[in-house]
Amino acid sequence: MTPGRSPVVEHHTLALGRQLGRGGQGTVYEVTNKRINQADGGGWDVAYKEYTATVLPDLDAAALASQVDLLGELDAAEGRWLCDKTAWPAVVVEREGQACGFLMRAVPDRFRFAYQSLAGTTVQTRRLANLEYLLNDDTYVAGVGLTISERDRLLLLADLAAALARLHRIGITVGDLSPKNLLFTTDPKPECFLIDCDAMRLRGATVLPQAETPDWRIPAGEESATRTSDIYKLTLLAIRLFARDQTAADPTALAAISPALGDLAHAGLTTDPARRPAPTAWAEQLTTAAATASTAPATAASSPRKPHRPPPASTSPAPGHPGGIAHTPVGNQISINWPALKAFAAVAALIVVVAVFVATHSHDGSSSASHGSPHATHSQGSGSDDSGMPTRPSPTPLSAEDKEFSNVSTDDCLSNYTNMDRDWTPSTPSTTSCSDTDAYFRVASVLHSTACTSDDITWSHSNSDGTRTRLCLNRNYAAGQCTFAHAKDDSLFIYTNAATPCYAPIPDSYQYTVQLTTVYPDGASDDACGDDRLWKVDSGATLCGKAIRKHHGLPDM
Repeated sequence: MTPGRSPVVEHHTLALGRQLGRGGQGTVYEVTNKRINQADGGGWDVAYKEYTATVLPDLDAAALASQVDLLGELDAAEGRWLCDKTAWPAVVVEREGQACGFLMRAVPDRFRFAYQSLAGTTVQTRRLANLEYLLNDDTYVAGVGLTISERDRLLLLADLAAALARLHRIGITVGDLSPKNLLFTTDPKPECFLIDCDAMRLRGATVLPQAETPDWRIPAGEESATRTSDIYKLTLLAIRLFARDQTAADPTALAAISPALGDLAHAGLTTDPARRPAPTAWAEQLTTAAATASTAPATAASSPRKPHRPPPASTSPAPGHPGGIAHTPVGNQISINWPALKAFAAVAALIVVVAVFVATHSHDGSSSASHGSPHATHSQGSGSDDSGMPTRPSPTPLSAEDKEFSNVSTDDCLSNYTNMDRDWTPSTPSTTSCSDTDAYFRVASVLHSTACTSDDITWSHSNSDGTRTRLCLNRNYAAGQCTFAHAKDDSLFIYTNAATPCYAPIPDSYQYTVQLTTVYPDGASDDACGDDRLWKVDSGATLCGKAIRKHHGLPDM
């Protein structure tokens, strides 16, 4: 490292392992040959977030460097606290002197839980404990394997309120404060952990333009990522955590716990930012209410049934991965021992962004049971957890087809394909290894009461009980896959979402079948494909391919 400069490593020195997530801002990988903060008994396992080429022009490298530098500027106690409570960027990664991403540590294991499927299977998986799990009724919460009491809920909120107050004193505002960016634990005590920290604002500066999660937006006309906007969203979270609902704005359920909390909620939602109560006021009243709250775990009988919405796939490990980074570091070590961190092991979270793919062509099939269609809502990708939760049990038995959809989870890959003029083939989800050539789509999230983002390909299924399961999909590219294309002038336009077996007939709306020969997930130079054709897609990937079949009478391309 250069004296006086932020901790930096060159991209070419990184040995990247499996891809842990991909979204609109970038892709996250495990790193197998680097560790950071070696002063603390061997250092941390790390992950690398690489920004996509499409966001680099908007990237404020100085703001990213300032975030990394902050750890060295704080005193030891404040620095330790920040790394215990947030996923703070630790090292800038550069390519040829230009910032392209950063390193961070994996999520502490205490912020995971043993997830149980509502479909009745006995297999449990370790998943990140995203706070959005708790914005559902107690039947659902208990059904997925979480043990949460009323006191736990109050103390989780008190911990978050106190954390916000301390972040604000340091000069940090969260901005996109929503359940997808919050993890929780109750063991050994109730506490929260904030992720997506490169999206936060430090002393007024932000690494990338601010974005907000749908249903968690501040009032129109307000500046985003301010102390008062954080308080507004804290108020929404308090209301929804006790209403067991993801879109509620009525403080009635919270006021039933404590009239004082109800008063804070009414004040917190005012359109006059100056009148919103400080986080410290929230922390005080929440702690007071917790002293007399029930410690009995919530059960299926604790609350009435109502529709749930599972959390988005902001922080899901790759299939087969136990969650977090594999503990097999080899090769070179990075000795980065900031003054504020020498005396402790800082805890930062692995940010796994929501898989987001900007489709080059939309799909809208036509089936009474399942179809694909784009949606118009955009949400910022990053970091919260697995959203692949099956349809909840209901009085109406699930059909065999319903169960096929309910068994699909976030980060599953599907061998289903569609030419975008017909229904999906096969008509129900067929999972396969994500490394297989016919793994055409990866599941970004599984939703029930909300639509997928406009960047996702949606496969929607109507269940027998009147509910709906939406599979939000991204294209999963692999060499050997085929798609359809049409020619215009000297150009060949591929429809990347029209994944197809290479032998399938070409629909009348297309002219060619194109087979991918090489896939560069992080992009490549314009001459990377040699004699093959090259396409750059909005996910940041570069695709190489050649036209292998065409309608008769058309020229070769």
